[in-house]
Amino acid sequence: MYDVSLKECFFTLRLLRGDKKFILKHVFRLPSFKDWYEYLKQRKFMGLSRGKDTYEFANVMQDEDLAFWDSLIIRVEGYTSHKKDISEIEDWKGKVPVDHKLEAMSGFVLFNRHEAVSASEAVEGDGFDVDDEIGRELEFITVQNGEEIFLKFFFGRPETTDYVRFNRLISKMQLVRTKQKNVQEMRVPSDVRPFVEMFDKLIVKVEGYVSEGKDLMKDEAWKSKIDTYHKKEAIREMFSSSLLEDEEGN
Repeated sequence: MYDVSLKECFFTLRLLRGDKKFILKHVFRLPSFKDWYEYLKQRKFMGLSRGKDTYEFANVMQDEDLAFWDSLIIRVEGYTSHKKDISEIEDWKGKVPVDHKLEAMSGFVLFNRHEAVSASEAVEGDGFDVDDEIGRELEFITVQNGEEIFLKFFFGRPETTDYVRFNRLISKMQLVRTKQKNVQEMRVPSDVRPFVEMFDKLIVKVEGYVSEGKDLMKDEAWKSKIDTYHKKEAIREMFSSSLLEDEEGN
């Protein structure tokens, strides 16, 4: 179960150096809505327009990932410097290798779609009930404190305006002039707030979350306690993935 009431959680790195194995732990505080908002707003791909026919695209997310690590990290375990625990050093954050920080962040934000049953294994239904309040059921896999956790989201049926809004969100781009002659910067703004609003509107129920040892659905304010990043990625998958499985040969 994914515990939304935790104040901190950890991600573990397992490294081999020669014949020795090292188990390193990065302990983070859980991000607030404001943390996710600022992080996702900055995390982007950048494109440059150089003249009439030349465009360059680059992944510039590493700086934001490192800044996010720095803002969330509480402590690390398993590291030493001059045979002393790294926590005894004033600038211990700066001593942690950059690749370790990036790897820890990639694990910290892991949230992927999971296919619980393949199309070939599914049992054929008698009839699709168009009056059922559940329009879409999605399962995801994430990690909390070293444990793989499966989460289910049950969404109601989106309206046409919801599809239009989502498509506008993911296709928005801005072309900005720079001080360099004939060079313009293309930005893809990322505001998490509309995704959260759409999630709160469409979600009917969730499975796999707990708070203070109890099923999260027993809490009247359950929607507000689901992680912001989970909401964003669930909505993105809900609108982006196909509803249908094509039969082979058709």
